Amino acid sequence: MEKGKEILGLVYEMKQKCAAIDSKLMDQLNLSQSELMFFTSLDRCVEINSPELSRSMGLSLSRISRVVDKLVLDGYLDRNIDKTDRRAITLCLTEKGRAIRSEIERSRAECEARLVGIVPESQLSVFKEVVERMVKEL
Repeated sequence: MEKGKEILGLVYEMKQKCAAIDSKLMDQLNLSQSELMFFTSLDRCVEINSPELSRSMGLSLSRISRVVDKLVLDGYLDRNIDKTDRRAITLCLTEKGRAIRSEIERSRAECEARLVGIVPESQLSVFKEVVERMVKEL
């Protein structure tokens, strides 16, 4: 294969283009990458302790605490501490947080529509299956 045209190179290039879209969105919404990731991983009120949240997002406990603190301070998130176990917290997106989450979902749906629009409809299910297999097997 020609240099730069290997599958891995193309995957990285597509990743960079998707990351640029996320970066633009983060600038528009004044969010860090961790905060953006938080919005996409929390879809409703959820009771979770910090270690579980840390594992699910792949971030350190201290980073999770800073992200949650900032989102609470900015009015995007409500945090309630369990009275019987101070390590357990309930996190809920506020109305302001749900609005930001909707904006993130809208932007990502537009990006996905652009990607899907490139692949002929007759090949879309095969394309998705191949990508899913790649992700699963790596």
